[in-house]
Amino acid sequence: MMRRRRKSRIYKWLLWIFGVIGAIALALALIKIDDIVMAQGIVEPGDKVYIDSPMSRVLHEVFVEPGDSTTVGQPVARLYDGDLKATATTAEQEIKREIANLEAARARLALLRENPTQEELKIAESHVEQARISLTARQQELKRAEALHQGQRIFSQEDYERAQTNYDLAAANLKVAIENLNLVRRGPLASEIQHVEATVRQSQAALDKAKHNSEAAREAFERATMRSPVNGVVVRQDLYPGMQANQGAIVMIIAGEGEGTVVDAWMPETSAWKVRPGQSVEILSNLFTDREGFLGQGEVSDVHGYAIHEGGVRTFALEVAVKQAPISLSFGSTADLRIYVGQRSILQTILGWDSAAQIKYIPPTQK
Repeated sequence: MMRRRRKSRIYKWLLWIFGVIGAIALALALIKIDDIVMAQGIVEPGDKVYIDSPMSRVLHEVFVEPGDSTTVGQPVARLYDGDLKATATTAEQEIKREIANLEAARARLALLRENPTQEELKIAESHVEQARISLTARQQELKRAEALHQGQRIFSQEDYERAQTNYDLAAANLKVAIENLNLVRRGPLASEIQHVEATVRQSQAALDKAKHNSEAAREAFERATMRSPVNGVVVRQDLYPGMQANQGAIVMIIAGEGEGTVVDAWMPETSAWKVRPGQSVEILSNLFTDREGFLGQGEVSDVHGYAIHEGGVRTFALEVAVKQAPISLSFGSTADLRIYVGQRSILQTILGWDSAAQIKYIPPTQK
């Protein structure tokens, strides 16, 4: 009888114990808490513009320094450009020479196409008339010399021959004047016009080449001066005057205005599967001793889908857009991030259980 009573009490106590444990487990399973993934990151400008060297040259001047504001088009640095300036000047002079050559060739072509002009015809006709008058005069002199030489023997043989020579020269001059008049009336040959037209084309091609060379030289000269493409603030300078700037090397970084601030962060691969764009983030900046008192708010804007392997540890990169901060976060400073990826029960937290359902985004309770 005593044994039965003892067994009954034991059973009651066991039922009570298991009942309490079950109730506690049920309560822990029903009570949800925020599920958090921790990450670390560096504060960066949202619009980060890299000023790269456009060519391999020595950096000659830097016009700004970290912390200075810049405007669109403002010169920020300059490579050595003495030889580039001289080349551009020479190219401009070459254009002027080729323009002069082209104008001269066009003038010759226009003159040929206009021939013969009235003035040229009049001049050629007057030469013919003068040659005829001269021939008539030489002919009379020859007749007189012949008569005096053969009849009265006053003119010597030499005088007669001189008069004959003058007559022959006058006849030849008349023939030349007539041929020249015919040439003037005929105008230029087609081959002459074609030759001058070819000269015009060559001059035009030379001018086009000179302009192309000048444009390339001017572009190279202008590229030597690097300008800010945005309104912003210089956040980093990598090269200084006198240093060699290889093509593509970063000279400085400018943070563009109006694009906000982001935190470039990384998280353990064991938790990366939970993080999605749009999830809420609390930012604990290491700028402040009381990090909780200067808590910032952000949102996951991007998650990179490939792991980075460094120091034997694999991490995934993500970007967090800073939405609110008590004080502006300095670029380059570090911060810890609390990413709210959803909710899970206390029981799951204690046992370390994860499930796909818990990553559904649920906004955290505002603290």
